[in-house]
This record gives sequence, C-alpha cells and structure tokens, in this order.
Amino acid sequence: MNFLYYAIGGDVSDWSETALLCSRVLVEVALNGNNATLSRDINDKVGQPMEIFGGLMDDALVAPAPSWIKYPYRRSDLRESFSQALFKLLDIPEATSENSGNVTIHQILRLMYADQLSPIGTLFKFEQFDPPLLRDTVGRLIFGAYEGELYANEIRARELEKELTGVSSELSAISKLLGQTGQILTPSWLDAELKKVESERTSIETQIADAELAVYEAGTRDNLSLQEQKKAYAEVQKIQTAISDIKSSIDSAKFEIADAAKFINDLENKLAALNDAAAVSDAFGRITFQYCPACYSAVEADHAFHACHLCKNPFDSERARTRTVSLVNDTSRQLRQSRFLQKERNEELQKFEADLAELNANWKAAAKRLTRSSRTPSSEARQRLRALQRSAGYLDRQIEDIEGKSRLSSAMEKLIDQKAKLNAEISRLNDRNAALKLSLANRLSVAYNEVEKEILSLLHNDLPREEAFISATSVQFDFASNKLGVNNQSYFSASSRVVLRNSFFAGLFAAATKDLSFRHLRICMLDSIEDKGMQPDRSHNFQRLLVSISQLAACEHQIIFATSMIAPELNIKNITVGHYSTLENPTLAIHRKKVAQ
Repeated sequence: MNFLYYAIGGDVSDWSETALLCSRVLVEVALNGNNATLSRDINDKVGQPMEIFGGLMDDALVAPAPSWIKYPYRRSDLRESFSQALFKLLDIPEATSENSGNVTIHQILRLMYADQLSPIGTLFKFEQFDPPLLRDTVGRLIFGAYEGELYANEIRARELEKELTGVSSELSAISKLLGQTGQILTPSWLDAELKKVESERTSIETQIADAELAVYEAGTRDNLSLQEQKKAYAEVQKIQTAISDIKSSIDSAKFEIADAAKFINDLENKLAALNDAAAVSDAFGRITFQYCPACYSAVEADHAFHACHLCKNPFDSERARTRTVSLVNDTSRQLRQSRFLQKERNEELQKFEADLAELNANWKAAAKRLTRSSRTPSSEARQRLRALQRSAGYLDRQIEDIEGKSRLSSAMEKLIDQKAKLNAEISRLNDRNAALKLSLANRLSVAYNEVEKEILSLLHNDLPREEAFISATSVQFDFASNKLGVNNQSYFSASSRVVLRNSFFAGLFAAATKDLSFRHLRICMLDSIEDKGMQPDRSHNFQRLLVSISQLAACEHQIIFATSMIAPELNIKNITVGHYSTLENPTLAIHRKKVAQ
C-alpha cells in the first residue's frame, strides 16, 4: 500500500527494512482516460523525483531512456514539478497561497489513503509538519471549492495597491514641488508662458545679429571661434547615431515579441487541443455509417472490431491516446520556457524605450545649442553684444525651467490618470473576488452535505455496535483542525473510531464518484479497516459496503483495501488480488540469502 501511495506521488521516508531492498517502483495509471506509467526510485530521503512515460507499462518497460521525462519533487522558475505535470493531465488547478504554500499531489493523496500509523481520530494521513491552513486549502481543492483565480486576484490586488501607494507618494511630491511657485501650473498656462519667453528669446537673437552686422560694417575684424559650434555639432551627430541604433533595437525587439506571442498562442491552443484529444478520438471511434457517403449504397454491418467499418482499414486509437501524455508534458514545458523568455524580451524592450526617451531629450537640448552657436557664434564682441548674450542666456534658463515644470506637470497628469486606473482595477478585482467567495462558499456547503450524507449512510449500515452511529443525524469534520465527530461527539470505542475514520474516506470517495465538481482522484486506499480490535463480522460488513459503493459509482474508479479477514463471498478472482501474507510467504516476495552460522 505504501508503494502504491508513493508511486502515484505520495511522499514516504519511513520505509520497512524489506521495502528498502527494492530499488524502484512503477505503476500504470489512467489520467482522465490517458494511460501513463510512473516510476520513482526507493530512497529513505524525502522529496524524490518522478519519471513519467506516456503509455502502457508493457511499452514503458522496453522503451529507451529518452522516452521518459524526469520531473523534480519541487518546482522552480525553469522546471515544473511532477505534481504540476500530473495536475495538468488531471485538469486540477494549482492551489497555492502565501501562508499554505503550494499544494502537491502528495497533499491530495493524504485524504485518499487511510494508513495504519495515523491517529484514528484525524482526517489526513499523519505527517510531522502539517499547517492547518494547508489542510484547509487541500480540503477546499478536493471539494471543488477552490479557484486559482481568487488567489491570483488577491496577489494582483496587493501588487496594484503597492503600486498605488508609490503613485500616490510620487503625485504628492510633485504637487508639493509645483505648489511652491504659488501658481496653478496647468499645461495650457505653461505652454503660453513658454511661447512668451521664446518670443523674447527670438527678439534677443535678432538684436545680437544686428550687433554683429554693425561690427562687420564698421570694418571690425574679430577673430571668431568656431570651437563651440564644432563641439555642439559633434554632440548632435553622436546622439543621432545612438538614437538610430536604439530605434533599430526597439524594432527588432518588437518583432521578436510579436513572433514569440504568436508561438505562445499556438502552444496554448495546442495544449488545449491535446486535452480534448482523447475525447475527440473516442467520438470518432463511435461514428458509423448506414450508407456510403459517396455512392449511397448500404454499408455491411459486419466488420472487424479494430478496423474502420467503412473502408475496412485497421486502426489503433489506443496507441494514439497513450502518446497524449508525452505531448501534453512536452508542450507544457515549451510553453513555460517561452513565457519566461517573453518576459525577458518585454523587460528589454522597456529598457530600450526608456533609453530612447532619454536620448531624445538630450538630442533636443544639443540641437538648440547647435542652432544658437550657428546663429550667434562666440566672439570677442563689444560690451553691448555681451549684454545681449547674457540676456539670451537668462532667457535660456527660463525656457529650461518652464520645460522642466512642463515635464513635471505632464508627469502629474499621467500619475492622476494612472491612479484612477489603479483604483478602478483594484475595485474590479475586489468585486470579482467577492463573487468568487460567495460561489465557493455555496459549493463548499453542497459538497459538505454530500459527503456527510454518504458517511451517515455507512454509519447507519454498520453492525449495531455503537449507539451514536445508529442514531447519527450529523457528521462534523473540519480540515483545518483535522478532527472528525458524530452528533458533536468524538469519543467512541477504538473499533468504532476505526469505522468512523474509514467511513469518512469512503464517504468522501463515494460523493466524488457521483458529483463531477469534486477534484478527487477517484481512488480510495484503506489499510486500517481491521485496527483496534475490529471484529470479523463487523469488518466483513464494512467490506460489503465498500463493494456496494463501487457498484453504484458513476465513473471509472478504484477502491483498494488490505485485509487479513476477507468476507468469504469477496474472495474471488475478479475482486481479490494477492494472497494471505505469512512469514513463509510474504506479500512482498523478496528472497533473502541465509547466513551460515
């Protein structure tokens, strides 16, 4: 039982001495109709990886090593864990929170395997580190009352609130800075003020030109220095080259992002199509024709089972289905890597655009310096010319000051708009989460009632050994506190506690086989139905109840229970697997060499 639990994703570290003689365990599973073979090495250390083969075990045993995909126990930015891979194949959302962490397949299996060593008054298979919030998250996930969107929205809302705090602080700082002028610096007022100062600057430039002309007409020959003009020209030329290069990089980055986005979209569509592949294959496999679609002649009814009834050619739909697992895993890995690279491309594009904005600002300033140096080259002019140039410099500083304030004003307008958008998005996320919480609360209540109904049915059909079970009207179970009770009582005889705990596992399983909203694996493993002095007739009765649950199940499922006192009518080949375990003939048939004395 431990081997089965471990092979499908459970974590086991306390192995028996005999079990450690084994090196590897393999199991063939059906994941939403897709066959796969799982393999894990036997090790006394926790957190062992898993290898997955997309197909039946007979094929897996002879398949080359590259046909297997190895997944670690824990996820990383570049590698998904085997729990993530199995969840995708099982169509189970990844459940996670800041406090509980990531839910793994191991945590889910703890509500589907009743082992011998766990306390009989608890719900979950015992483990040392077991936070209540994690148990509650696991229970909600299995009950179908968990939505990853809710947690994602909460994370996103917190990110937006943090961003809103930063925007509000920046907006407050800019408002204080602009408020020191004593004027309302709106964009329209700043534009008008800038035009006014630029007009004065143009007038000064005209006067400077007239002064230079007067110097020339008077026959004065001043030695003009073109050094400043050459320097300004070289700076403009350098910035223009840098702008051209950065624009080329931006165009290239945008092209790569667009191309990668299309590739990611294709991968997402491919993954969705693969998840429907088995259903489509089954649908086409059931299509039959009474008349030939070409000539309308009647089609013969007799045909080989594994051949097309129309053209009589053989086909093998099962082999195509077994490849679905490998294709889903490969596509998921490609999609994860592509999204990671796309994130890096977007970050690089943002950096390019920021560099371009800075270069454009530098180019504008350099171009103005070049224009002024060309129109009014530096020279050793007379006092009047110097005064005019000083006035021009003063006006230049005014223009720079107004442009700076204009940038601040523009930034403030953008921040105001950004703040409004952030508030709207936060409000939308909060409203969406409120609706999700109400829906999940309703689902949790429905699932609880369904499980309670199944448990009560098992207790009422128990042999009359416990008065509380006979008169039971309610069952209390809480995942966070890990407790179980009947009619608000939790103290019963040891054997009755065994019946109650196993009834919870079986009741949860029974409810899941009737309600598809449960995210239960539709497997129930019981290794404790005879603990604590259980009487044979009471154990036989419970075994018959388990068989009845299986017969009433409306979906593919599996119930596995271990017993040393099987009900006589159940000891038949199509139900019972294995033999009685003895010292001479143990269940785990490993032959040890005798040591000579």
